[in-house]
Amino acid sequence: MRGEATVKITRKVTKKRYHGKRVYRYERLYLPIPKRFHGIIEPFLNNTLNIEVESKNGDLQIILHPRENVSVPRKPPTKIPVKALP
Repeated sequence: MRGEATVKITRKVTKKRYHGKRVYRYERLYLPIPKRFHGIIEPFLNNTLNIEVESKNGDLQIILHPRENVSVPRKPPTKIPVKALP
């Protein structure tokens, strides 16, 4: 499904206090996804995604790719038989 919708990128500045005097500030940018696209995005929920962002001729293109699992499959530890005490 492909379509168009109007969205607005918003900025949120978060402040955290440490030990009463120091303040740690950071900002996050948010891009809300319209409800009509939720069906397309749902299969990717709770997955780690790689992001590519490009700006061409005044347009913004955001591409998300599912991240490949590159970790080695783990084998369960082998059980060591307990020797009977004499």
